[in-house]
Formats: sequence, structure tokens, C-alpha cells
Amino acid sequence: MRDKRVLFIQHGETDKPGLLGDVLDALGVKLTVVRPSEGEPVPAGLHGYAGLCVGGGAQGVNEQEKYPYLPAECDLVRAAVGADRPVLGLCLGAQVMASALGAEVRQGPQREIGFFEVTLDPIARYDPVWGGVPQTFVPTHWHGDVFEIPAGGMRLASSVLTPNQLFRYGHSLYGVQFHLEMTPDLLDEMLEDSLDYLRDAGVDPDLMRRRGRECLPALRETAGSVFTRWADLL
Repeated sequence: MRDKRVLFIQHGETDKPGLLGDVLDALGVKLTVVRPSEGEPVPAGLHGYAGLCVGGGAQGVNEQEKYPYLPAECDLVRAAVGADRPVLGLCLGAQVMASALGAEVRQGPQREIGFFEVTLDPIARYDPVWGGVPQTFVPTHWHGDVFEIPAGGMRLASSVLTPNQLFRYGHSLYGVQFHLEMTPDLLDEMLEDSLDYLRDAGVDPDLMRRRGRECLPALRETAGSVFTRWADLL
């Protein structure tokens, strides 16, 4: 697996690879970060890359006039499908994937921010990446938009507030609505960067920080297993 390269699209200063980057680094996979919000161009294809990761962010897939690089990200997802390269989308990244594959992305009935239980669908036990993962777990949620499952895709998980939390398309494209990459340090950065937004959403940053200290260590093994298995597809 060494010498393989994965492209990571980062949408904001705090939207980092987090635990995903740690796992890939330990496996000897080089992660190349592109920041289109800082003016860095989105590649037209994945030449030289074994896979693609699209990170989270405050942008909305349907705000393409405001964020003109989002259509290029959708094109890149479709290019990855054509090149049979694995793709992993995290939060906004999952919405970009869904939109690129023809599914609707829209504003949800309410923002889902905090630590809430996710339940895997029974079919997930047969999935090469998610099989063997505990059927329920509590990850970080931080989103207002939601996606439908692309035609030909398969839903793998849900939560009470968001019916579609995880999907697979083909054999190696995974869209994850929650933040599986979150670490305690990354959570602290995001909380400090978003205090006004959180207060407007009725979220107590201190409570969320405390919940993170409880939930994130318990999820680390599961997240590490998922990222390792995804990397096995490269």
C-alpha cells in the first residue's frame, strides 16, 4: 500500500482529514490536500492518485454560484467512477457525491449538530468496509442539508433525525453524512471557530465538547477499522 496517493479536498481551515489522515499515514498512504476555497484548482481527473476523499465544510452543494468550485468537485467524483477509483465523502463530501451521482440534496427539517446514535442497516453486515462494525454507535454530526440515495446506490445507515446517513455506490464509493474523521483536538478547533453558528443553532459548545470527550475515544477503533478497510480498496 506504500507509495499510493490519495487526494483530499479540504473546504475550510478546520475541515481537516483528522483521524482519516492519521490512519492513511500509518498505512504509508500519502494524502495530498487541495483547498479549492483558497483558490487551489480542483483536478480534472485522478491521474497519479489511487483514490479520492472529499471532506466536510460549511458550503452547500446547491450554492454553486457562490462556490464555483463545487461543480468541478462533482465532475471529479464522476471521473473517479469512470476510472474505478475508491471515493470517500465526509458530510459535505457525501452530499457532493450524492449530487454528482444524480441524487437530490436539500435542506433538512432541522440541523443535526451534536452526538447522536447511528444505526447500521442489516445489509451493512455484508459490506466489505462496514461489516463487523457495531450496529449502533455515536459519532459527531454537524450538518443542515441531507441527501437522497443515488439511483443504484445502497443505504447502509440512518439516525432518528436523518434517514440517510451512509451509502455505498458501486463497490468502492462511500458517502458518510457524519464526521467519522473527528478527533477531540479537531472538535475543539471546530467549536472555537463556530461559536456564533452554534449559539444560533441552540447548541451549547461546552456541552458538545464534553460529549466529544465521552464519545470520540469510544468510536476511534471503529473509525480506524473503517478507514483501514477503505484504504484496502485503493
